Amino acid sequence: MGDLKPYHRQNTINQYNLLDYDATRTDGKHDIPMLESVDHVPNTLQGFNYVLNKPNYSAGVHFFLDDYQFERVWKRPDFYIEKLAGFDCVLTPDFSLYTDMPIAMQLWNVYRSRMIGQMMQNWGYTVIPTVSWTTSESYGFCFDGLPHNSTVAISTIGIKKNKERFSLWKNGVDTMIEKLSPKRILVYGGKVDYDYKGIEVIYFGNDTTERMDTWVAEEQAPE
Repeated sequence: MGDLKPYHRQNTINQYNLLDYDATRTDGKHDIPMLESVDHVPNTLQGFNYVLNKPNYSAGVHFFLDDYQFERVWKRPDFYIEKLAGFDCVLTPDFSLYTDMPIAMQLWNVYRSRMIGQMMQNWGYTVIPTVSWTTSESYGFCFDGLPHNSTVAISTIGIKKNKERFSLWKNGVDTMIEKLSPKRILVYGGKVDYDYKGIEVIYFGNDTTERMDTWVAEEQAPE
């Protein structure tokens, strides 16, 4: 099959952000974009869904949200990355990985997370890598492009009351620590019963849950 016609080729390049892809800065057999190591701890985190209307520039921006709330970052990266200027730091987008996703889709979402992260580092931002995984089948790519001895971020959302999910989470953290030797782990969503093997751990609450808890408490408070 020959090359695409110039118009279609340019559309493809734009749609998949190929102008920002740097083949000299990739990792693993799947050419996952690499991220630089970072040593930073934000005082607090704010969801990307508040960046435009209620920005807290003293916070780091997280993407532990439903994907529909930040898919637009992939579609218009320059526009939205510019909106992140001035924040304390930015976590890489947490494009979802699910156990019932085909491996190809999981790999695609890992690639997209690293690609946006590398683009944000190119803009000079402090970027903290978010780490996600599913089963052991994902271990062959889900840690590619991530720095060693760095601050990284993970989530405990959705695992606390499900033994199977907690087991998958625990196995993934074990493997992450073995492969990446992180200096520090930011944990979004609260504590779980896990031994981080002496690594510094900073906990951040789930702001959505906390807002709901506050609302319930206010509703139930006596007049």
